[in-house]
Amino acid sequence: MPETEIEGRTEPLAGGARQMVLVAGACSMIMGVALAVWPHKSLPTAEMLCGAYLLLHGVLQLIVTFGARFATALRVLVFVSGVLSAALAALCFAGGNSTQLLSLWIGSAWAIRGTCHATVAVWVEDLRGGGRQEVVGLATMALGVTIGVLPSDSLDALGWVIGLCLIAIGSTEVLGVAVVRHGAVAFPALAPNTRLNP
Repeated sequence: MPETEIEGRTEPLAGGARQMVLVAGACSMIMGVALAVWPHKSLPTAEMLCGAYLLLHGVLQLIVTFGARFATALRVLVFVSGVLSAALAALCFAGGNSTQLLSLWIGSAWAIRGTCHATVAVWVEDLRGGGRQEVVGLATMALGVTIGVLPSDSLDALGWVIGLCLIAIGSTEVLGVAVVRHGAVAFPALAPNTRLNP
């Protein structure tokens, strides 16, 4: 996958992977709003929405694995995170008929994904906004652990909490892509499809 250099930095998430992050972020916000405000939502509805979210982000992580320029060890980490997210999505679709199980599945997915995100942000050289990405990863991990361990007997309360978290996570993804795009516009001579490293 091509790389883009912005302000002397190499952007590993260029091109299609960056666009996929934007789409996933927008979908996360939409699903978050639906979970938070859907009147009289049932547990199967919540499980379907959460499963769709986890599947979407599992696919996104698999795309990043094969598209972005990471070291092999980090590619394996992202790949495992994506596979686990897809597996947790399958559990959501299968239905556990329990708000506690649903919160455990979502919390586990966020904890794994946040750990992966923070690790990549630390170890990938020249990642634009690496410090910010590390904070986002750690915050996602903390949200996952919190949601996974807190008791959640009320579907409405769980829907609000997960919904607001989805909106927040989706917003950071969209803003992260927008920041990179803004930097690219500032340097129009460096087109997104320019290959800098053979």
